[in-house]
Amino acid sequence: MDLYKTGILTLSFLLMMCSLNAQNTVKVKVENDIVLNADLDEVWTAISNLGNLDKLVPEIIGETEGIGNGKGAIVTLTLNANGAKVVEEITKLDNKKRVISYEMLETPMPLSYYKATISITQTDSPEFVIRFKAVFKTDKTNEEKMRTTIDNFQRTLLSNVKNKYYEK
Repeated sequence: MDLYKTGILTLSFLLMMCSLNAQNTVKVKVENDIVLNADLDEVWTAISNLGNLDKLVPEIIGETEGIGNGKGAIVTLTLNANGAKVVEEITKLDNKKRVISYEMLETPMPLSYYKATISITQTDSPEFVIRFKAVFKTDKTNEEKMRTTIDNFQRTLLSNVKNKYYEK
């Protein structure tokens, strides 16, 4: 009987801890976009190749290594700041609709369930919109820091793309 009570108490404690952890976890969304007038296919080729991120965001990423192509490909990024690795998996690649989505599998950052999508949408003019959206979970104490970190990454990537391909 004591073993039964111990099991119930342990299960109750675990459920309580999970509940407390869930109360401290927040879902964060970050979204940035730019309007660009450039060679759409050239820009899409650069953006849709996550193995190219060290060239698109050299301020943040020192090296990229890729395994595979398209959906299911794994990309490992080495961060300049501390040499830490971020591992991502491409979960969607649609070249016709110009949409790529990926998830972080491993990261040194205090976040989880990171999912991002980069898309290009043609406007009525010769311009197009590049939109970068991400959603992730983090502890409330890290919310602002992680929001700022992801926002800075998105803005840097979009700004670099604009500077590299603008009005070609």
